[in-house]
Amino acid sequence: MINIYLKEFELTAGENRHEKEHLVGEMLLREGLKKEYGIVYGEDIPLPVVKGERGKPQLKEYPHIYHNISHTDGLAVCALGDEPVGIDTELIRPFSEKIIRKVMSAKEQELFEKLKGKERTAYFFKIWTLKESYVKAKGWGITIPLTDFSFYLEDGTVTCSVPGVHVVLRCLKEKYMLSLCTLQETKICWKRQESI
Repeated sequence: MINIYLKEFELTAGENRHEKEHLVGEMLLREGLKKEYGIVYGEDIPLPVVKGERGKPQLKEYPHIYHNISHTDGLAVCALGDEPVGIDTELIRPFSEKIIRKVMSAKEQELFEKLKGKERTAYFFKIWTLKESYVKAKGWGITIPLTDFSFYLEDGTVTCSVPGVHVVLRCLKEKYMLSLCTLQETKICWKRQESI
């Protein structure tokens, strides 16, 4: 089972955006560890996170508990469970189309070219977050060409060119795109959805 914790937040005057995003993501991980596993780290105690085999962050004392954190302007998410997981979220916003050739496979580019306006932007962020969540689930980060695999979005379902990949894709508040990836079918529990 994978538990997903979400929190929307605002910056106050003088706050560093990246620092705030990191703190909110870590707070969600702490909350998930406490609620799901009874593991409590004091607020003043740094989480013992180390790099795993391929560089993916893992808990030093609990390598069997998988987690992944993502954040974007105003939203932090944390996926936590007993199997490899990747999660990515992005604020839907204007983007440079120069990146398309580095992110999308030929098939994905073909469909992208047929879309206009908001559909085109939404499609880009669907593909981007799906690919990010997949490489994070595998523990690779963006160390492989994202054009080497594809996601197909048809009739409300999402499939991947790589067998055995399971994904959840959601648009939150018509503002954020969120993708979660696991390497086997599993139950997903949305645990915290403040203001979402």
